[in-house]
Amino acid sequence: MIAISAALPVPLLLGLRLVARRTRRTVLTAASLTIAVTMVVTALTVQHDLAVTYQQQTQVGFFISSSIGTANHVLVMLSVILVILAAISATFTAWATVIDAQRSTALARALGATPRQISAGLTAAQLVPGLAAACVGIPAGLLLFALAGGNLSDASPPLLWLLAVIPGTLIAVAAVTAIPARIGAHRSVAEVLRAE
Repeated sequence: MIAISAALPVPLLLGLRLVARRTRRTVLTAASLTIAVTMVVTALTVQHDLAVTYQQQTQVGFFISSSIGTANHVLVMLSVILVILAAISATFTAWATVIDAQRSTALARALGATPRQISAGLTAAQLVPGLAAACVGIPAGLLLFALAGGNLSDASPPLLWLLAVIPGTLIAVAAVTAIPARIGAHRSVAEVLRAE
């Protein structure tokens, strides 16, 4: 394990070490993000289903009810609210990780790690549950749509939409955790070690 970890870049090594030390927090973060990703995927699927239904009804000449538009707006608003809650949760988890890792990151800096490497490592520790959430949230969102009575064979969104959820999730997690990670990486090493 030491030989394998020695080949890793410093930020990734620090991030994986933080994940391994706080597995329950990682699982909680992944669960929170999975709920948001599941809702986003479900919303994408419903929007695609509504677009297909709208196209079929206009071709046949049916009147389109305003309830379809209202349902779509409600679903989008619920998705946005869940994404905001997940972002807040990820931010607070990043703050907690920064506080818990003060001593170990100060020691890493004392041994030669740069603040940029520490900041990237703290962010990487949040990207691991983000990646897991994106990978689990895509099939969970499709399953939720199917359980709610949707027909996936007719309404399945394009594969590129679903695949875009993974980098989108990672970018969002990196964005909300970058500020706490950056602040934590720039604390004085002497001050942190003296406090311990």
